[in-house]
Amino acid sequence: MKSLWSNSEAAKAVKHYTKAGVNEDVALRVYTTRLLGGDARLVLHGGGNTSVKSTIVDLLGDKQQVLCVKGSGWDMAVIEPAGLPAVRMQPLLSLQSRDRLSDEEMVAIQRVSLLDPASPNPSVETLLHAFLPHKFIDHTHSSAILSVSDQPDGEQICQQIFGTRMAIVPFIMPGFLLAKKAAEIYALNPEVDGLILHKHGIFTFAETAKDAYQLMIEMVSKAENWIEKSRSGAAVFQPAAIPVQLASAADIMPIIRGACAETSANGDHARLICDFRQNRQILQFVNGKALADYSQRGVVTPDNIIRIKNRPLVLPAPEIGDLAGFAQIVRTETDKFVAAYHKYFSDNNARQAEPKTELDPMPRLVLVPGIGMIGLGKSAKDAAIAADVGETALGIITDAEAIGTYEALDDNLLFDMEYWSLEQAKLAKGREKPLARQVMLVTGGAGTIGAACAKMFSTYGAEIAILDLDGNAAEKIARSISPHAIGIACDVTRPASIRAAFDKVCSTFGGVDIVISNAGAAWQGKIAELDDATL
Repeated sequence: MKSLWSNSEAAKAVKHYTKAGVNEDVALRVYTTRLLGGDARLVLHGGGNTSVKSTIVDLLGDKQQVLCVKGSGWDMAVIEPAGLPAVRMQPLLSLQSRDRLSDEEMVAIQRVSLLDPASPNPSVETLLHAFLPHKFIDHTHSSAILSVSDQPDGEQICQQIFGTRMAIVPFIMPGFLLAKKAAEIYALNPEVDGLILHKHGIFTFAETAKDAYQLMIEMVSKAENWIEKSRSGAAVFQPAAIPVQLASAADIMPIIRGACAETSANGDHARLICDFRQNRQILQFVNGKALADYSQRGVVTPDNIIRIKNRPLVLPAPEIGDLAGFAQIVRTETDKFVAAYHKYFSDNNARQAEPKTELDPMPRLVLVPGIGMIGLGKSAKDAAIAADVGETALGIITDAEAIGTYEALDDNLLFDMEYWSLEQAKLAKGREKPLARQVMLVTGGAGTIGAACAKMFSTYGAEIAILDLDGNAAEKIARSISPHAIGIACDVTRPASIRAAFDKVCSTFGGVDIVISNAGAAWQGKIAELDDATL
């Protein structure tokens, strides 16, 4: 991993933000946070967090010692100063002497300690940043760090790689207790450059933004180099026998989407949207003979469980001549997955002081030998996030197996993360729109009426596919609607063109729910008397 720090770009960031009234500390914090957040090997979809300790004038004109820390809901790759809410340090530091603090109390105290009451909630790891003495602190879920720590002897491996440069923190749920433990371990090792949070991630810290960032790059590079040197050279996964004649993704995705739909009491089907991925790494993973073993050990970092649940649904390779048989297998395997999830919830819920409400039991990741990986979500955005998280996890597990044996946390610890009230609060924000989870196809979609229909229904939550004779125009309209909408060239008078368009929509979203048959032309004559060619 190479450092992307640039003195000139850092200076530009400082000039840009200080001109808008932001202090230099926060300007540099934004700059390096974006560097970290822009690398998927370090941070994915809202994960990770950063902070800087500084002095800021409050709304009353008084100077305050504050911690500017990543706010909930902000993505490090595109963060702005508003995404680093300032929290008064004194109330945070006063908490370190406590023996216990509930998550709800922690959030409330952090909230009332904000300089600006309109700011987003500070990160759930705010106290960890506060209890460490350093000015700039960076935290990521580095893929390489997870590959070396997600091992039966992961702590020993990390000790071997980093020596006295990094201290190891055993796994504890994020929050007050983790912050206390991390501060205690640092106090015993005050010369370290950072902390490895076992099976969770990595912290680095320094007095300058540049040094904290470059320490992160250095430590992650050490883990990457160790992985490369420790590989055996043999194939990580022994390939299974895959049928030569395979069905396509377009053939099987509607089957999977249908099986992974919840049916409500009134008979409505709560479908999910799909996101299909296929590349060399994914195929090597899903084509492995022992896929049913290494894919079922649990998520690579606890944060992932809220995106992809603890395990993927694994299906057999689909043969092209037996889609009906494949559909039956999909229904059977989905039923088994749901039953296993109900048991996982029941077993873990029984030990809760306050019982939880079960989430939907449907998978969020599906692995299909010979085909690839499918992310599932309540929207195209959620499905893409699931697929991104899943694809990264496959790479982490592959590297972990290449150097040893991949091992995740116990189910009970992962359940606590999946049903953690603070994470659930993030996911519960906002109600679904009336057409959420629906895939709408509009023919003649680049025309005035078709485009207007597509735009309107998109505001109601539908995922949109624009079909038009003019493929470029269809793509332009799609881009104006949503980053996930697609445009396809299609001649609705040609069955082969229609078939190809539907295959594209199915392989993109997983199926079609609504069709607006808008394309057409006016011909004189009674419809019953027009020949098929004219129609």
